[in-house]
Amino acid sequence: MKPCKEKKKLLSGKEIIYNCELVTLDIKFSILKYVIEHQQQVGSLLLRAGTVSYGFYWIDRPYILYKWFSKNGNVLGDYFNIADSVRLSAQEFFWRDLIVDILVLPTGNVEVLDEDEVPEFLEENLRNYIKSGKQILLRNYHAIIAETNTILNQYFPQKNIDLH
Repeated sequence: MKPCKEKKKLLSGKEIIYNCELVTLDIKFSILKYVIEHQQQVGSLLLRAGTVSYGFYWIDRPYILYKWFSKNGNVLGDYFNIADSVRLSAQEFFWRDLIVDILVLPTGNVEVLDEDEVPEFLEENLRNYIKSGKQILLRNYHAIIAETNTILNQYFPQKNIDLH
């Protein structure tokens, strides 16, 4: 796999860059692989250093998705970020993080994260975009997870990801 940067821009204007590997760059969807370097807490989920993340990006959807796996290949969770301004190239994946995230655990538990961090001053159109993206995800996350499991199994058949 070739190196590719993920550049995430926060609403504050701050940009965060991750050094990833390009799995695929396609018109319909694109995938990056990243190995998490430092332990971090996301909602109720503890991600240990070495967790493998596959990021799915679409230019025509109001979210991106990270699928997280332990070092030994166990599914840890699916993590949706409400996003816009997605631009994809072989060298860089750029997107704007719109704060609200949805974590889906293998148990089926769903956690909506960071809604309380949406700034009061946010323009109404952007606030409505975030709200709409959240509603789309809460209605459709099962289908999106199944879709991306199928795609990942096509690229990595040895993973044999459970499609439930």
